[in-house]
Amino acid sequence: MGSLSRPCIMPDDLDRLVELLLATRVATDVRRYPTIWRVRLLLASRVGDPAHDTRVWEDTAGRLVGLAMLWRRRRDDAYLVLDRFVHPACLTTDVTDASLAWGDRRAHEIAAKQDRPLTLYAGVLGPDEQLASCGFAPVNPDPQQRNVYFSRSLPAALPAPTLPAGHTIRSLQGLDELAAYHDLYGFAAVDTLHRQELLASDEYSHLVVADPAGAFVAYGECSICRAEWERSSQRIGWVDYVGTRPARQRQGLGRVVLLACLHRLRAWGADTAMLVTVSGNTSAVRLYETTGLRHVDVHEPPRYEKRIPAPDRA
Repeated sequence: MGSLSRPCIMPDDLDRLVELLLATRVATDVRRYPTIWRVRLLLASRVGDPAHDTRVWEDTAGRLVGLAMLWRRRRDDAYLVLDRFVHPACLTTDVTDASLAWGDRRAHEIAAKQDRPLTLYAGVLGPDEQLASCGFAPVNPDPQQRNVYFSRSLPAALPAPTLPAGHTIRSLQGLDELAAYHDLYGFAAVDTLHRQELLASDEYSHLVVADPAGAFVAYGECSICRAEWERSSQRIGWVDYVGTRPARQRQGLGRVVLLACLHRLRAWGADTAMLVTVSGNTSAVRLYETTGLRHVDVHEPPRYEKRIPAPDRA
């Protein structure tokens, strides 16, 4: 049982947080999203108010045994995602129940503050957890939004990226290039301090394709976690993002950066590359299939949702 519950404090909690995430991933499936790097991004860039929208539980020895966070892509989105991570040794303790109760209570506070209803999403932590008893209902599967996992063996022959004439591919070189990179980056914004942390890491890589004038026209991000390799004996590297400037799509640049990411992962020592996308992203699915990645079945726990009403002002 965790003896203390408090907000997550970064970067003070980083090392113990990574230990918790390693324990939960190795005990379940290290092929499952979110990766440790992804959780760190969510904490840095998707949690609206870290002092109130995160919670950790500590045991009497000061180890983190639980993490809960509420996040969404943008602050005006009408939903909240409650992600919880509980140490495998504590799944049958009060930490599991406390993390769900905290998330539900905090979601009601946010709905009241914003004066509008929200939808709260959560997943089960173990086979014995019953979210239905807490007012949650199973999420109706959307065939277009189902996570699809891809994998590729890296010791196998790997083609070299073939660039259009005058184009170059290289790593992002420093903070002075972040503005140009963010102009190209097609996903929700990433906190600048976290982006700087990624640039400084030897386990995360930003690759960019530049046109003859030096403008960025495509990018890819990939990552590894050596500590997870040691714990799991599975040397998996991840392709985190691949994107192309809209005016330059359908010119093979996505394949270029994807292959460059695979080469980077292999150079780092990964045996397998993995990535995940949604089934409705047909262009991405086609790119991955034609670049030699294959579908792989990864079990994800069922997701549940709960309507959080706006406060009654009557």
